[in-house]
Amino acid sequence: SLVISTPVTVVSGLAAGARRGILIKGGTYLEDARLLKAVALDKTGTITEGKPKLVQWHVWGAGDEAAAQQMAASLAGRSDHPVSKAIIQGLEVPGPEAENFKALPGRGVEGVVNGVRLVLGNHRLIHERGLCTPELEAELAIHEKQGRTVTLLADDSCVLALFAVADTIRETSKQAIVDLKALGVTSVMLTGDNTATAKAIAAQAGIDDARGDLLPEAKLDAIKEMQKRYGATGMTGDGINDAQ
Repeated sequence: SLVISTPVTVVSGLAAGARRGILIKGGTYLEDARLLKAVALDKTGTITEGKPKLVQWHVWGAGDEAAAQQMAASLAGRSDHPVSKAIIQGLEVPGPEAENFKALPGRGVEGVVNGVRLVLGNHRLIHERGLCTPELEAELAIHEKQGRTVTLLADDSCVLALFAVADTIRETSKQAIVDLKALGVTSVMLTGDNTATAKAIAAQAGIDDARGDLLPEAKLDAIKEMQKRYGATGMTGDGINDAQ
């Protein structure tokens, strides 16, 4: 009976998780969960609701507001990222078709709108392109310390507009972190969002260790470091990419 009951229990556990919207990579991972010493947690859609809203936006410099709206809508409308969806829903304006559209993993998107090459991306992308100024950095810091994700529209020479998006903590996140601590499991947030935003959201959730500005490969390096530091480590997220 033991030979039969063990796999039945595992399958039952996997099914119970699936009914609750929890996909576990396999029976081995389910059984090993009892050994976990640390858990890496994605931010958007895991700790937060994953339903961000555009809370503020404005042109940067002497740009035209209507043009900036349409250009941002053109790029955001082609992306399936939650932040892009929040921008397009918040702007509520149609944009012309973006050509040569391309996703920039961990950074944003780019495309050509009305003959102009544009990017719609995060702080990292704008910094890498040499478009940050002290004034812009100061503006970004204000939003990031409030836990907002800031996305910027820019052409090859300058930033054209700034979009601040806010997400909310899941009601269950704080208790989940408390429960993990009670089990002796350390929680670490890993996110591609900037560090200031990551720390602000982590503080609300009760997570002591938050690491931001991480590209996908950097998240993997962080997990390897956690394995060496804590031992058995799990990764929890809301996307298939988080399981890879």
